[in-house]
Amino acid sequence: MNIFHACLKFILRPLEKAGVEGELIKSGDGLVCHCFPILATYIVDYPKQVLVTLVKTGECPVCDISWANMGDINNTRRPRDINPVLDALNKIGSGVQTFVNACKDIGIKAIPIPFWQDLPFVNIYSSITPDILHQLYQRVIKHLISWLIVLCGHTEINACSRCLPMNHHIHHFMKGISGLSCVTGTEHDQICRFLLGIVHDIQLPSGYHNGRLIQAVRNLLDFVYLARYPIHTTHTLDQLEDALTKFHSNATVFIDLGICSHLNLPKLHFCSHYQYLIEYFGTTDNYNTEYMEHLHIDLAKDAYHATNFCDEISQMTT
Repeated sequence: MNIFHACLKFILRPLEKAGVEGELIKSGDGLVCHCFPILATYIVDYPKQVLVTLVKTGECPVCDISWANMGDINNTRRPRDINPVLDALNKIGSGVQTFVNACKDIGIKAIPIPFWQDLPFVNIYSSITPDILHQLYQRVIKHLISWLIVLCGHTEINACSRCLPMNHHIHHFMKGISGLSCVTGTEHDQICRFLLGIVHDIQLPSGYHNGRLIQAVRNLLDFVYLARYPIHTTHTLDQLEDALTKFHSNATVFIDLGICSHLNLPKLHFCSHYQYLIEYFGTTDNYNTEYMEHLHIDLAKDAYHATNFCDEISQMTT
């Protein structure tokens, strides 16, 4: 962790001066502008968000909410105030134990010099962005599918998947969806397109009415699709918040049926920050890790398959 922050601090060191004094930068139309480049957003998945913000795994990288309250959407808070964090980090000169205790009190890991400490006008807790691929598809939707499989059984879910009629632009999973491994974001996107169709008349254990289950699935899918809008208005953002609120009110069906014991999931909690962050940074297509993850195909997978699988590192580098 210290090496990571030391390397990034070395890379971003020019911004410490340029962000305050400015720098002459020539634009594409030939004009020279006096610009003040600063670190605005940091686009990574959850493990790296924890690494960057110094919070502990399982906590929110944006606000200081406790783990026990993550499942309560009414407890959503604004991003942490950076000043108390900087005050704690500045106690490094007062001795190791004093520094460690100060960091512990503020709820961060004791890292001597995080890369963002000296960057001007930067609150790293306001710079963490939503991530459609890792937060929604690869985690929240993945959780929902796993809950449905436990609730209804592999056989029922797969049978409903196979019985769906063929349709344009929708992948038909002939072997069902419960046996899929290493499911990609694209596959989760395809599953989202028919997920509500396979649960709308599914039979729950002990004759339990499935009204809240249908509403929970619908509300979460509404949230996912609204979050992906390339253009937002006040009305669509209100719909986004309303979909998440309704999902939390209906998702207790999974707790009532014993599928899970709580909804204190960091990535599910992060959804409550979407409205604020979209208003702050713009629509989510500006900072979706899906674009960067796609480079894995060109730079890693295709390159690996072009080797002899024995001395792959040097061949991939070449």
